[in-house]
Amino acid sequence: MKRRLEALARIGKLRKQLHELAGWRLAQIGRRRDGLVADERAIWRAMGEGLCAYGPPAEVGMRRIRRLEAEIAAAEAAYAAQSRHAFREGARAKLAERAHEGLEAKYRDQQQRKALAELIERSLGKPPSSSA
Repeated sequence: MKRRLEALARIGKLRKQLHELAGWRLAQIGRRRDGLVADERAIWRAMGEGLCAYGPPAEVGMRRIRRLEAEIAAAEAAYAAQSRHAFREGARAKLAERAHEGLEAKYRDQQQRKALAELIERSLGKPPSSSA
């Protein structure tokens, strides 16, 4: 049982790391998306004033805005997918943690029962049983 407990501890640690990695990736995608939105706003501001508002510069600006909108939509989809993935990893990490805690309680209970049985046997003066 001790080996299972140690294995569950390792699994729990790995699941927690995977959850943290998924959260880090989610934050990275969010920063990228926010940067694209900021770029789009800057282009809109630039197109609203001066010579960029008319003619060929406006056409170039609109093409860039369309590309940014496509990239923003892709980033939104990636963010949503990564958000779901991070949630699933968090749930799996929580399940692994609960399994570890449950087995740890069971192991602790088993050790306490064993110690109590040895104490009773010693107090009665009997030699300890070979149930190890």
